[in-house]
Amino acid sequence: MMILTFKIFAFILYNCLVFAQDSDRLPLSYRPSPDNLYEPPRSGDSVSLFDYVNSRNDLTVLARVISECAGFAQAFDTVPTWNFTFFAPSDTAFNQTGEYFNTFAETPKGKWWLGNLIQHHYIPNSQLSVSSFSTNFTRVQTGTFLYIGAQVIDGKLVLNRAATVVESDVPVTNGLVHIVDRIIDPSTMIFEADIDKTKQNFIAGSCSNPDLPYC
Repeated sequence: MMILTFKIFAFILYNCLVFAQDSDRLPLSYRPSPDNLYEPPRSGDSVSLFDYVNSRNDLTVLARVISECAGFAQAFDTVPTWNFTFFAPSDTAFNQTGEYFNTFAETPKGKWWLGNLIQHHYIPNSQLSVSSFSTNFTRVQTGTFLYIGAQVIDGKLVLNRAATVVESDVPVTNGLVHIVDRIIDPSTMIFEADIDKTKQNFIAGSCSNPDLPYC
């Protein structure tokens, strides 16, 4: 009995010490990255998504947002073995969000939301050029497993009937980047079962049965 009591006391004491070390960390804020994180090898001539974002002077806000969301800089700086499509919101896109967005984005909860927002602009496993879309309104699934609407209007690809692709089909290693003039909010997901889907490769984890209408 005394041994069991001692083990319980030791467990409680250990947890108290761990939580005490984090007591100065704001709720919902990210833990600092540990030193000596593993970095996958990459060839010298590869261009990661983060390389490309950092190379443009009209994507400075996006570069800052990626750097502030824990793990995103490392993920975007990794050259994946799969294909992908990324709709990169320009500085103009972030400047059209309003005061509430800017205020909320600075909070710890806002940082979490920004990570989800960036993931909603990312489509894994498919390189979708503008020619992959048509003048018919279709829906395409993103890395959040949610859908965005897509339609070519007057030769320009328009997403969710709001965000226009102002520069398209920019190649990076294993991916394509499109610059958009507005951010694509996950809360504005397009979903109606009768809207055709854009042809894309299956996103693992998005659904157990791709034949279901909501997949």
